[in-house]
Amino acid sequence: MMRSEFLSKLAVELKKNSVPDADEIINEYEQHFAFKMADGYSEEEIAAKLGNPAELASQFESAGEDRKSGGRRATTAIGLGFIDIFAGAFFILLMAWEIIMAAFSICNAVAAVCLVGGLSPWSILPHLPRLSGVVFGLSLAALSVLSATGCIYFALFIRQLMRSYSRFHQNALAAASGRPILPSLGIYPRLPAKTNRRIRTLALFSVALFTACFVLGMIISMISSGSLEFWHTWGWFGYKPFI
Repeated sequence: MMRSEFLSKLAVELKKNSVPDADEIINEYEQHFAFKMADGYSEEEIAAKLGNPAELASQFESAGEDRKSGGRRATTAIGLGFIDIFAGAFFILLMAWEIIMAAFSICNAVAAVCLVGGLSPWSILPHLPRLSGVVFGLSLAALSVLSATGCIYFALFIRQLMRSYSRFHQNALAAASGRPILPSLGIYPRLPAKTNRRIRTLALFSVALFTACFVLGMIISMISSGSLEFWHTWGWFGYKPFI
């Protein structure tokens, strides 16, 4: 069974059984198809694994029935509460790392602008000849773009991970209450193929530009200073070689 046929039959059965929030359920199964197809599964394989649309719809129809599972729901809720504590701490750590990555990208961008423009506010940046400063500035600009790209993707990863955990939470409570569960969500963000190609191209270009400019900057600095340890020649650390 193809995706369109499966979803059409599921929509008909949900409507026939007067299931509330049918559109939301259909949307969840559409996303499930999209995620699994991105992992390499065919539409027929996904539909076969999900089962008969009529049986799925009948499960949602019975969701409104009163079930004597209060004790099971309470136990599940307590267990999820303990898990939430660790999951919350984990998400806080991920967000903290995201902030660090963003700050790193911004610092690199500011340093790149200063080096290319020959600026050194409050004498923070060490002395560099003009050409070396421009080349190193370009390398830092590339590093800033690379880290910003990683920062954006990591933010999408955190968002998808939180959505996946939320679905797990919802399905665990639903199973304890005797209600049908929705398809699980993957932890990795699913982006359009064109967007993925652009991000990959931008990242590779940034890595190549950073590497090339950094190596070129080192060579130019060595030639300009007449020393392999040009940072000592220019007194970056308060040391100048004895001549």
